[in-house]
Amino acid sequence: MRISLHFLLGSALVGLTTSCSNLLIPSGSTTDGSTIITYSTDNPSRFGDVVRWPAGKHASGELREIFDFDTGLRLGAIPEPAETYNVVSNTNEHQVSITETTFGGLTMLDASGGGVDFGPGHVKPVCNKAFGCLDYGSLIYVALQRSGTAREAISVVDELMQTYGYASSGESFSIADTKEVWLIEIMSKGNYSKGAVWAAVRIPDGYVSAHANQARIRTFAWNDPDNVRYAKDVASFARGIGIYSGTDADFSFSDVYDPVTFDGARFCEARVYTFFRAVAAPEEGIEEYEDYIKGYNLTHRMPLFVKAGHKINVNESMWHMRNHYEGTVLDPRNDVGAGPWHSPERLGEGLKWKYKDATYVNERKIGTPKAAMNIVCNQRPHKKFGIVWWGPDDSTFSLHAPLYGATTRLPPSHDGGNCTGRAACRKAFGLPGNITKFSLQTMHWVTQLVANYAYSRYDQIAPVVQQKLVELEGSLFKAVEEADAMLDKIGDLAEAIEKATDFSYSTAQRLHAEWLDFHGELFVTFVDGYTTVINANNSLGGCDKETPHFNEGWKKRIVDETGDHYKVPEKLLTQKHSTVSKLKLLSIGEKDGGARGVAEAPTAGKTMI
Repeated sequence: MRISLHFLLGSALVGLTTSCSNLLIPSGSTTDGSTIITYSTDNPSRFGDVVRWPAGKHASGELREIFDFDTGLRLGAIPEPAETYNVVSNTNEHQVSITETTFGGLTMLDASGGGVDFGPGHVKPVCNKAFGCLDYGSLIYVALQRSGTAREAISVVDELMQTYGYASSGESFSIADTKEVWLIEIMSKGNYSKGAVWAAVRIPDGYVSAHANQARIRTFAWNDPDNVRYAKDVASFARGIGIYSGTDADFSFSDVYDPVTFDGARFCEARVYTFFRAVAAPEEGIEEYEDYIKGYNLTHRMPLFVKAGHKINVNESMWHMRNHYEGTVLDPRNDVGAGPWHSPERLGEGLKWKYKDATYVNERKIGTPKAAMNIVCNQRPHKKFGIVWWGPDDSTFSLHAPLYGATTRLPPSHDGGNCTGRAACRKAFGLPGNITKFSLQTMHWVTQLVANYAYSRYDQIAPVVQQKLVELEGSLFKAVEEADAMLDKIGDLAEAIEKATDFSYSTAQRLHAEWLDFHGELFVTFVDGYTTVINANNSLGGCDKETPHFNEGWKKRIVDETGDHYKVPEKLLTQKHSTVSKLKLLSIGEKDGGARGVAEAPTAGKTMI
């Protein structure tokens, strides 16, 4: 394969403006024959809430407004089809789901810009003069409104881009229905011509895939329409603009449109690696790719998909979305940056930081504080409706509400008012809270309260939150089984939709109330640096306040860095006093509680119920 130096001389790689993670699990790799795709929307500027577009019949000439998903700026308005389908979050009434991660790609083809000011470093896309363009977010939701299968969704996505134009940078979409899971990767044509180039690969049964802000499709079979689809000019367009000069057979989508860099390997592919490492069959040899995901050997690329070593269920997939590289070479919990509470988070700095003349990194994990929302989309061939398990904020500490894809109304605690969480839109719909307005009425802020409290004393509080997640989500799986059994007995579709809506609505509202109560329990248990322990024999309110301890490694670091500054002279330790012990006086109400273990996510492969 020959790649031109033109893109190296005339362009740079687009920065990672939006960082998301997707896991793709086809029917032959799940315990019940359903399909699963997961998604974390990692954008701290976005409010976490559920969006919905109702099904509708449309008159000839009726238009659908298109607003940029990230900025809310208007991109145009396109004609509606005769009929559109109900969409809840990233799934629709026909059990088609679409999720994404942004890989960016070549700056010279980056058509993102919010619809108005494309600014330096961005290329204005060629749009349909009458109707405008679609950005990646609008493309997802418009396609969901118009698609009954995953294959149809791929065709709709292609038709929309080529007809109206594409106003984003490089994107990877996960597209699933009850039978199949596909990965499609898209690159804008910038201002060269209207539309986009793309390639799509079906993930085989018995295998799994993932993507996380790095294009992963390389060479592919050009004559296998059951498993591979692509834009007819995906290679010829690259040759035409001088960034590729090889044959079709040698053409690699990723290497041409999104060449892997240190950042792409360390911050993006490493997230794919940690999922593969947890679920892949031993013969896949995933740990051999450590040199690649560290960013040291960019030629040692991982495969697009790997054989699954065991069948995976929805519950397990939730825990893979809570991953922080535990037990891997990138595990961040045991160095000085983890602090005294073994936190995997680095809440200061960004992904890269400098000290003197050197550059260092903070690991980019699947479970991340910067997320707006995270979901698990479950397409179920033997059930009336699919389910999107929806949670706001960091997937590490997010409680998932089961929402049927046919749901026709949303509870106010989760409702996005069909506006993707933008403050002005939420105000127009009379909804409480937004990204700058705190409200206990919203699940977004309640989840933030729990998560941020866990960050403060990680190995003390995180295990308690995770155990509560095991308890509540376990009960939710049982509740869904009961709801499914009830829905199976209903012959009338309209009645079934109403019952499914009632379940989704009431369950989400109840979870909001329970998670708010749980935050209160956390607060009174872990308060002022102590742990509250019930003790009926203690006259001070019936409780003791246990003092948590630093681990030996952290104590050593304090001593190594401060020398004798905090040391009590040996001769004073044996000094006898005739007065009341000052230490005892200063420690009234406290109890030596001992240290707790480091937070561990439940073991992958086990059902957490």
